[in-house]
Amino acid sequence: MSALHDKPILARLLVGVIVVAAAWIHLHGIRGDLPWAFESDEGEFVVMAIRMAQEGDPNPRWFGHPASTSLYPLAAIFQVGNALEAGLPPWRVDPGLAARVGGNPGKYFLLARLLSVFYAVAALPLVYGIARRAFDPTVGVLATWLALLSPMSLTHAQMIRSDSAGLFFGLLALWLVLRVLERPTLGRHALAGLALGASIGTRYFLVTTVPVLVCVDLLLWWRAAGVAAERTRIVRGALLGLACVALGFFSTTPYFVLDFATVRGNLSHELREEHLGADGLGFAGNLRWYVLTALPQSMPRSWIALAAAGVFVATLRRNVVAALVALPVLLFVIAISTASLHWQRWLIQVLPLIAVFTAAGLVCLARLLAAGVARFSRRAGTVATPVLVAVLAFLFTAGPATVYFRTGILRGVPGTRVLSRQWIERNVPTGSRIVADFYTAPLHDTQIAADYHFALASDGTLEQYRAAGYQYAMISDAIYLRFFREASRYPREVAFYEALLRNGKLVQRFAPGKNGRGPTISLYSLQ
Repeated sequence: MSALHDKPILARLLVGVIVVAAAWIHLHGIRGDLPWAFESDEGEFVVMAIRMAQEGDPNPRWFGHPASTSLYPLAAIFQVGNALEAGLPPWRVDPGLAARVGGNPGKYFLLARLLSVFYAVAALPLVYGIARRAFDPTVGVLATWLALLSPMSLTHAQMIRSDSAGLFFGLLALWLVLRVLERPTLGRHALAGLALGASIGTRYFLVTTVPVLVCVDLLLWWRAAGVAAERTRIVRGALLGLACVALGFFSTTPYFVLDFATVRGNLSHELREEHLGADGLGFAGNLRWYVLTALPQSMPRSWIALAAAGVFVATLRRNVVAALVALPVLLFVIAISTASLHWQRWLIQVLPLIAVFTAAGLVCLARLLAAGVARFSRRAGTVATPVLVAVLAFLFTAGPATVYFRTGILRGVPGTRVLSRQWIERNVPTGSRIVADFYTAPLHDTQIAADYHFALASDGTLEQYRAAGYQYAMISDAIYLRFFREASRYPREVAFYEALLRNGKLVQRFAPGKNGRGPTISLYSLQ
């Protein structure tokens, strides 16, 4: 395997196998709990895209991420899907589109999720391209494999969100920037700039990749010392690249300027200082949380140690390309730490780049061990390198791969939200009223009347819910555990849920168990 630099076709073939495996596991669980339940934020994205298609209005009227590379394709998907179902020309605006989607939401949600899956799978060859340039094809193949094995990235790629779009365009932009370093033509500068602009039009924080293009041009300019014509050409390319960053952003997000009042309001909301379970740390606290908590929750600590080793080796070797790969990781983590809120999922954008250094550290370890073997037998040392790379790759990834593929397979079976819905339909009397947390059983289109609150504890007491005529209360650990983790800040909410969990009249509990998925949902009688 260490000789892959001599066998580029074999390296690409291995990457192709990884991509096929990725496509299979993503598609296997893409349906999830559809059509009864969708994931967080999916409803908002779908509503915006449907409105754009139904009204023929290219203004999304929302610029929170800004998610342009998701919203515009989604609107096109709904437009074409509706046209095929209704027998209309694909360019015709249809006022009945929303009603048609509402009549068959599962199919349309599935079409929309395919876009997110496409972005996630298409990002993997880019990981190989980046790692090969920073190190070698062996590291490239291993980095692609490591980048695949993220359950968090998998589950978010199977949602209608902008996470996998941000992953794809961020990696595409970095790959194109590294190509500028190889051959700084005006065309390559333009492509890199446009991709950078599109990445910012997907996730604002990806602006942290722009300094990489600046550093590349500064390096090229420095290398061209004494060659005035070459320096002039590099300056022209640099200016064109930066101009194309702006062009790429405003081409994908034109209403950022045309509807700036909405932009200002959306950004104000995104920069809010409070959100249950994701606020209150400040810059230093956020940075510490991302490094010491979120990152170890996103990949094994052994991988992080190998990544540190990979960075160390790259530094010793003065590997400039590796430094350019590390720079956006550092800047991105610093940038997201400046936000008032913190989310583990924000690391999805840089996990593959960290995986590049993990792969580099693993290959370096294998080669060091092989060098030790070579002291006793040169022939054995030659054979030892690829064998050790394969053995170490197995040892370091067997566990994470098992978790990853198990997660993917379980995504294809009904979760606790669907199971709880089915049980309630069979066992709760028709006409009953249930008051519920978010992330519980979806009871629309049933004979049960359900009213949902983000958190029951925040909006009332059990006595008030009883007085309002509710016979049942339904809670989710996806909500109440957030309060328990910050019990000192939310004593009233913790007391509400503890009283229900300890003393409530439990009717049924739906836990994911060993072979399930989803939150733990508990149904209590209020009578």
